Amino acid sequence: MLFSAWPASGNWSTMVKEWEHLASQGWSGLWSMDHFMTTTDSHNHPVTESMTALAALGAMVPDLKIGTMVAGNTYRHPAILAKMAINIDLITKGRFILGIGCGWQEIEHRSFGINFPNVSERVRMLDESASILSKLLKGEVVNFSGKYYEIDNVKLNPGSIQNPIPLLIGGGGEQVTLKTVAKYADAWNIWANPKLFEKKSKVLENYCDAVGRDSAKIHKTVAINILFSDDKNFVNQESKNSWSLIGGNEDEITQKIGDFQDLGVDEIIVASYDKSTYQSIGMEEMNHFSESIIKFFNG
Repeated sequence: MLFSAWPASGNWSTMVKEWEHLASQGWSGLWSMDHFMTTTDSHNHPVTESMTALAALGAMVPDLKIGTMVAGNTYRHPAILAKMAINIDLITKGRFILGIGCGWQEIEHRSFGINFPNVSERVRMLDESASILSKLLKGEVVNFSGKYYEIDNVKLNPGSIQNPIPLLIGGGGEQVTLKTVAKYADAWNIWANPKLFEKKSKVLENYCDAVGRDSAKIHKTVAINILFSDDKNFVNQESKNSWSLIGGNEDEITQKIGDFQDLGVDEIIVASYDKSTYQSIGMEEMNHFSESIIKFFNG
């Protein structure tokens, strides 16, 4: 099982320091969110744009896989996004993973003047976008006429080093999103604890069976937060506010990561940022995790 880190995308200088630090700590990949502002109604906290940041960070940090967790489809036209993805893949010598999602943060759409359709439309936009991206990232010529996108004889030149660039789709919607994952994704991500992952993965498996695809060939990733603590009451209280918090002492956290592994998770992505401000919360928990947990699964 792989272990990747998801540090903050706030201040640029902090990003550089944390990416360089994490690259030396045994993680196999590094991820960046794709937002323009925080979830609050102010612009007081810096938020670094992901695609330009990843191009620079990918050139600075060698060897590790890097990717978007996840690019907002509502403000990333699929053909342009594919062009950007290929450029980052070339810059990183074939280490880029393109993660996309339907877009959810309403306040940034309103603030930046970006249309924010209802959720049913957003997931259907994502389905069309994934169809386009899955072909463009393989180097195919694409013509597409849908409700949301029109593509006329597009082929991207230069091509990518990876063929294809892996397409990751984030989300757990059981009516549309997981069906889109089954049809088009090379990888899937969801925020989850083991119980929730098991439930969603069974739905995905059913959709894969329906389209004649082996679900085991989809790289399954889970995003989590971690909390090292011997105080069970504190961990239980914090867990009530998050379905993706994995907390406890070292043995308890190791057991929960083992539960993910037994359920078929291929990659654990450990997030380390304040969910309200998108700013860094430091590297203490990440260092503890890399030093005490990863070794049990990767020798």
